[in-house]
Amino acid sequence: KSLAVGICGSDIHGFTGESGRRKPGMVMGHEAVGEVVSLGSGVNTLKAGDHVAVFNIVGCGRCRFCLTNQHQLCQTKRILGVNAGQWGAMAEFFTAPADVCFSLPPDLDPALGVLPEPIAVGLHAIGKMSPSPDDTVAIVGAGMIGIGLAIGLKSAGAKRFFALDKLQPKLDFIRQFGALPVNVEQGDAVAWVRQETGGEGARGVFEAVGAAATVRTAYDLCAAGGTVVLIGNLAREFTLPLQGVTTNEITLRGSYGFTKEDFREAVRIIAQ
Repeated sequence: KSLAVGICGSDIHGFTGESGRRKPGMVMGHEAVGEVVSLGSGVNTLKAGDHVAVFNIVGCGRCRFCLTNQHQLCQTKRILGVNAGQWGAMAEFFTAPADVCFSLPPDLDPALGVLPEPIAVGLHAIGKMSPSPDDTVAIVGAGMIGIGLAIGLKSAGAKRFFALDKLQPKLDFIRQFGALPVNVEQGDAVAWVRQETGGEGARGVFEAVGAAATVRTAYDLCAAGGTVVLIGNLAREFTLPLQGVTTNEITLRGSYGFTKEDFREAVRIIAQ
């Protein structure tokens, strides 16, 4: 039984038709908390009444990605509420395999129980960079994924990281998770970050918006020899200066979704 379902930016962009990632007639909802009301035969890891956060990716179980716990890369994966037709959490009831259901404390507000999903996105992206605590890092975009990144960075012991956005309320909010907020509409944000880092820039940059302009901002923030991890995926194409990427040896990495271990860690963080 659905208890709480998050509305993701990707749901909004799909609903409006901007991204082409949702089709009319489907059931959306991929950030899900449910109450177990019925168990299949042989399920002994859960019981009726349990509250669970749902890892929303079901792979084929046979490909090299599924066999190495990278279900997000399975080429025939189904994602709850994304590409699975009427299998979505924005319904009164939905089914899920027992091994994707992670128990939540019974007294945890179900509205908080949806947060492991976006936090796991941040944890997975951090794993693609593995910054040291002393590395200066920047987050482009202070929305929910940006907050997930801030929570993950703080949990990993990061000492200094910036968050860039154009909406001051978002920046005020992400500050409480340890980020140093930078409003891009109140001056040259890239120049300011470079000044604050002795002219070097950020050694790692996370792009959590998905627009061509913000990808360019992420690149401009990145120090020579640094890494840009791209998470936002709204824009279909973007351009970057090839000579700058090569001569400065900038690493560009994509990050999509999360693994079960990322999700498990996010559930642990929320439970605390």
